[in-house]
Amino acid sequence: QYPFSQGFGIGYQAVITLVGLKESIAFNANLFTFLFMPVAMIIAAVGLSGGAYIMRNMVWTEGVFVASDFWKGVKQNFKQVCLICCIFAVVFYLSILAISFMDIYLVSASKLKWIFTIAKIVCWVVLVSYSIISLHMITMSVTYDCTFGKLLKNSLYTTFALLVSNLFFVAVSALPFVFLLLGSFFKTIAIVVICLIAFSFFLLVWTNYCQWIYDRYINDGVKGAKKNRGIYAKPSGENNAKDLRKVKEQMEMAALSNLSSKPIKPITDEELTLAELPQSFNRSDIEKLNESRRILYEDNEKYIQEHLSDERYAKLNQTKEDLMASEVERQKRIEQARKELAKRSKNKR
Repeated sequence: QYPFSQGFGIGYQAVITLVGLKESIAFNANLFTFLFMPVAMIIAAVGLSGGAYIMRNMVWTEGVFVASDFWKGVKQNFKQVCLICCIFAVVFYLSILAISFMDIYLVSASKLKWIFTIAKIVCWVVLVSYSIISLHMITMSVTYDCTFGKLLKNSLYTTFALLVSNLFFVAVSALPFVFLLLGSFFKTIAIVVICLIAFSFFLLVWTNYCQWIYDRYINDGVKGAKKNRGIYAKPSGENNAKDLRKVKEQMEMAALSNLSSKPIKPITDEELTLAELPQSFNRSDIEKLNESRRILYEDNEKYIQEHLSDERYAKLNQTKEDLMASEVERQKRIEQARKELAKRSKNKR
């Protein structure tokens, strides 16, 4: 916001006197502003520990109760996540100060600028790398019960062994924040999107990606760890026939289910209701309750008969009849084969 490129005095550019001033202001601002980052990271650790725990359960397709699970995640993981965030705050603070310091020398030094350029690049590499390491450590801390040293060691492996995919999924996770880099109108949209879904979206994408990494590289060596949680396993290899048979059985069970082959009347409060018993009731109140139950049952049966001929249910019932007929035929063949085997065994004796 400073007029560094504007005319000074009567149309003259104050190039010499303003050299490095912008970079010095940025350095001083970073020096004092980011001193508060550890405090911010302690507050952020509350949201990260609870949010990462919820996202892990969602990726595993487990039941999620947002409020209770959030505080359960905070209770279980806050200490480790807080330590991870505070160390990240120190690395971030030192890296930003070093980068700002290099900027001052790059505009003021007349020689050896390439040294400061390389040093600046190194600082950015360290900052980005440790940011990814911290993200892996947070996700691992809510998935495994291990010490800080093991978290750091495993996170180092997953960060540098899968560097390209890590950078890709960080970019995908941060898509809602891209609008901040555009014009003022898009910045307004970005603020709304960030307040609504951005951090949850980031955690969800990153957690999903990390769980894939754990299934592929880590869970085989962890005792009791379950693989492919929340993932449909495609039939492959020697288990192909077994898996296909299992899928077929599940489809047959769904087709044979009365819930899927019968019409279900929508629940409405305006129509028939079930009578309620008062705290002090007598015989007539019980009779009213039984009568209301009978009316509801008859009304439901009437609805079923009226919609049983609908195309959807007609196909399901036809499929049900075909499956039952094929099952009867299969049982007959099995029984016939058993009799034949028993007969052959008797003849051999």
